[in-house]
Amino acid sequence: MANDREIHDRLSRVEEIIEQLDADECGLDEGTRLHEEGRELLAEVREILDNGRGDVVEFE
Repeated sequence: MANDREIHDRLSRVEEIIEQLDADECGLDEGTRLHEEGRELLAEVREILDNGRGDVVEFE
């Protein structure tokens, strides 16, 4: 389940970026860089999900 780990890692980083931006921990240039990094990570997650194969399994 390498894709699960890839998705988790990318989304974790996006959460870190959001926290940094919300906390005003960076200047404009750094904020712009972080925003772009987050957009790229989300695009990668979307691509992984779009290319995914298999069945959706519901856990109870």
